[in-house]
Amino acid sequence: MTSTAYLNLDDYEAASRRHLPEPIWTYLSGGAGRERTISANREAFSRWCLLPAPLDSQAADPIVATAILGQSLDFPVILAPTSPQRLFHPDAELASAAGARESGTISIVSTDSQYPLRDIGPEGDFWFQLYCYGTRDTTKKLLHRAESAGATAIVVTVDNSFEARRISLQRSEFGCPDDVEFGILREIGYSDGSVPVNARLPRRVVNWDELAFIQSVTSLPMIVKGIARPSDARRLVDRGVAALIVSNHGGRQLDDSVATLDALVGVVSAVNSAVPVLMDGGVRSGLDVIKAMALGATAVCIGRPYVWGLSLSGVGGVQGVLGLMKAELVDGMRQLGKASILDLGEDLVRHTG
Repeated sequence: MTSTAYLNLDDYEAASRRHLPEPIWTYLSGGAGRERTISANREAFSRWCLLPAPLDSQAADPIVATAILGQSLDFPVILAPTSPQRLFHPDAELASAAGARESGTISIVSTDSQYPLRDIGPEGDFWFQLYCYGTRDTTKKLLHRAESAGATAIVVTVDNSFEARRISLQRSEFGCPDDVEFGILREIGYSDGSVPVNARLPRRVVNWDELAFIQSVTSLPMIVKGIARPSDARRLVDRGVAALIVSNHGGRQLDDSVATLDALVGVVSAVNSAVPVLMDGGVRSGLDVIKAMALGATAVCIGRPYVWGLSLSGVGGVQGVLGLMKAELVDGMRQLGKASILDLGEDLVRHTG
């Protein structure tokens, strides 16, 4: 689903900004500190240029489908976990999951979702993103509920244990509306679903010991999100994780963090093809997807962009964003002279400094 009103993701961003109340927009677009990490994530992509090989062209319809952990995707873009999505559209995660399904990909469903997993699960294939609340017994309940609801992997976010200093959000006087709930936490009996004014409940710290516990109580593949250090990546591979997501939480946790595209290179090298490596942060086009994959990513995750679409028209907006990115990816592959995303490698990109 595409529209001539939205010819790139900048169009979606501008329309979403006009549509959302300013405090809600600030919650979505803002980050930690002076928000330099948000800028760094985007600038990192601009430092890499593409090197076309037109004489290698073999196909007008390049293959952009892929598979991760045994799941087939029509193209290598996955919906990152975001919450609370009810801030942006009444259908929240139901629309996001359905948009992902209709676009041939999957969504990563946050623990802090508006709707319970019994409602989200039927909307499409999903990975469950785990935040740890209360005791380890609560973690067990969340994992078992995700398994019974049909999750195909557990994504453990490790870079969000502590509340961040989000200055722009404080200045906006943001307050979470009363109609926002944490439906999954209510579903497992942890709370009545009510959400604090800052949209965040206190969490357990996820460290190496907690990761080992999580891994011991789930039968699903475990993916660790929030990795930037090659040494951590190698250690996680040795511990048997199924995949990694290079992420700095979209610049929302620690300002002046390394840009994720820059971190990707070191993590990919450390992992040495042992597990899939995904990344998020700053991806704003199909050409950005090509750059990330050329540098070793198996796929990318997007957060803010699909929420822009969600805020404008629910499931149709999510489909619109994903459809646009797929079209850009296909066009980029044609222009580069590559018949398949499996052909993408470092020879197609050059760092400009």
